Amino acid sequence: MTEIVAANAVIATQHVNTGIGYFRANRFAEAVACFDAALRYKPDDSYARYNRATALLSLGDYEQGFPEYDVAWRLFHWRGFGPVGDDIDRINEKPLWKGERGVRLLLYHELGHGDAIMAMRYLPEIKRRAEVTLVIDEALARLAQRFDVNVTTKVPDDLTGFDARLPLFGAMSALGASATTIPAAPYIHPLVWQPQSRDIGIAWCGRTQIMFSLEYFLMLLAHQGFRLHALQPGIPTDARVNPLPPGADFSDVANRIAAMDHIVSVDTAAIHLAGAIGHPSAHLVLPFLSDWRWHHVERWYPNLKTYRQENAINWSGPFAKLNEAIHGAA
Repeated sequence: MTEIVAANAVIATQHVNTGIGYFRANRFAEAVACFDAALRYKPDDSYARYNRATALLSLGDYEQGFPEYDVAWRLFHWRGFGPVGDDIDRINEKPLWKGERGVRLLLYHELGHGDAIMAMRYLPEIKRRAEVTLVIDEALARLAQRFDVNVTTKVPDDLTGFDARLPLFGAMSALGASATTIPAAPYIHPLVWQPQSRDIGIAWCGRTQIMFSLEYFLMLLAHQGFRLHALQPGIPTDARVNPLPPGADFSDVANRIAAMDHIVSVDTAAIHLAGAIGHPSAHLVLPFLSDWRWHHVERWYPNLKTYRQENAINWSGPFAKLNEAIHGAA
């Protein structure tokens, strides 16, 4: 029996590796078939479950993809990027919320800043069904307060007053997200909407990925004649870029976005925020293999314009189209 289990694990790994090859070629249907095959040999393979989920989501199959995504994170025993940390063990003693009404719900931010902004669109519906306390990173707290929910940056010491718990990004699964039921953007409204002439807000790297140095990003971006403003709290700039003030959070970033003529960004929280606000000239530069969130961007942020690499080497093509757009070329 031990030998069979070991052999099945080897076969499962082979199917996963083949699936990843298809995934990296943006051939998501073939990737799903490989991950399905892997799970027939090893049903509890967390890596196969996670990759199957991301391939389904890349295809736009949210009905299958989001529940699978939730299962995969639980198999990984995910402790989160957010403010939860070791409190996750106490939190997990509560049942997972399935969308039922009339409960006292502990909602907690567990993934990236951009993921939290993306999921905030579901806060009004969660509020209609449950009494919500949201535990969220300090950088997002003031932004979340705009939804009129109880916001805290620390898990309460006493959890006896809560009936259920839900990771914030789990809202998609709990509420049965599909391609036709995604709450529309814009759903975050800046305090003041005052676009200024010839100003570009830029984000060239994020907390977890560095696609460009600032120098390389500005070499590709035809920014002559524009004033440049950073959209990333805590990221160093140079004399060419107006930084955010010390201590700025994403509420400040939202107000800066609203004052820009154009937004140009890589995959960061800033571009999620520009999409959530509905900025009319928001531009997203994407690599050949991009995150699943951007494969059907019109469903989540219909205002965003995307510029994707045609291969994994050349950035001149996407930036040529982007530069035409921001300079008003036909």
